[in-house]
Amino acid sequence: IHIIQRPIFEPLSFYHRLTGKKNGIGVGLLNKKSSKKGILHRLLLWVRANLFIPDARCFWVRPSVRYLRQLLRNDPHDVVITTGPPHSMHLIGLGLQRKTNMRWVADFRDPWVNIDYHQHLPLNKRSRKRHIALERSVAENADAVSIVAEGMKNDFTSYHAKHIVTIFNGFDAEDFRGTTVEDTGLFRLVYAGSMNADRNPHQLWHVLQELKQTGCISPATFRVELVGICDAQVTESIRQAEIEDLVQLCGNVAHEEVASLLCGASMLLLCVNRAPTSKAILTGKLFEYLASGRPILAIAPRDGEAAALLARTQCGQAFGEGDTEALLQYLKQSLLLHQEKRLQVEASSELALYSRAYQAKQFSDLFETLLQI
Repeated sequence: IHIIQRPIFEPLSFYHRLTGKKNGIGVGLLNKKSSKKGILHRLLLWVRANLFIPDARCFWVRPSVRYLRQLLRNDPHDVVITTGPPHSMHLIGLGLQRKTNMRWVADFRDPWVNIDYHQHLPLNKRSRKRHIALERSVAENADAVSIVAEGMKNDFTSYHAKHIVTIFNGFDAEDFRGTTVEDTGLFRLVYAGSMNADRNPHQLWHVLQELKQTGCISPATFRVELVGICDAQVTESIRQAEIEDLVQLCGNVAHEEVASLLCGASMLLLCVNRAPTSKAILTGKLFEYLASGRPILAIAPRDGEAAALLARTQCGQAFGEGDTEALLQYLKQSLLLHQEKRLQVEASSELALYSRAYQAKQFSDLFETLLQI
């Protein structure tokens, strides 16, 4: 694999200088210290939303098109694939196609116009129209559009896309080979990834509060491990539920340690963002969960794609808003199975469809199809 690195203009560097913060402007809406946003933050978020379209990587587009056009002239390729977000990458693909007439696949790992955090951005009408126009241009000019969830097809129904194919996220089985698991007898409910306010599982905290008050669980027998950065609203919800002694905030860990954490869990926790498009959300983390072979507890719409995937693979169960009693009973049953050392999932042949090897074949087949047109 030949990796080409080029210098770019990065507007976030100005944000770092103004605020002294190393992280971004908080487009994903994760706030570690406070739910209150200052005037400077709100101003910069408005600038990010309305001036940097489709995202803060928009300054990559023109210099990248110029450079890659010359590169491809000297070293022709059959197919170009652009992957977003950041969706500025698709604008690079659009520019290259117009100048080289190459076959082009626009690979959407997340939605563009309907991405969940857009509901929180201070987008004005002009900016919203600009996002829609750019997404339409990409969808209608690409030779193929690949998406990671069936529900994302709705994003393109009003466009005249030439070809849309669903290629799910997946896992690399090699990441999970040779992992060692230590059985301490402790029930470990593990969540991996950033937890913003939209993922805050309020009803889970209330259920754990009841289980603690009734003596079903205690710090000696049960622990929630949140691996990654948590929003201030999440930690405040835990405090209000009086279950701080049941929750361990692990912070960020190295990627190579994640597989062992997942495989060593008694159960894995998945929280889908509360958003208008939540039914269509299939996070990449879910597929790593599947590879671990541990049961999955999902706080997600029961009629959504995450719930359907768990049902197909028989790897877990989803609970939507208002399913508090069902969630309580499920956890009680899981605690009993854990004590009896019978809390496990049966290996499903369905999992092979979500391996990196299978995805590579799907992309290879797609490329062959495009080259025959």
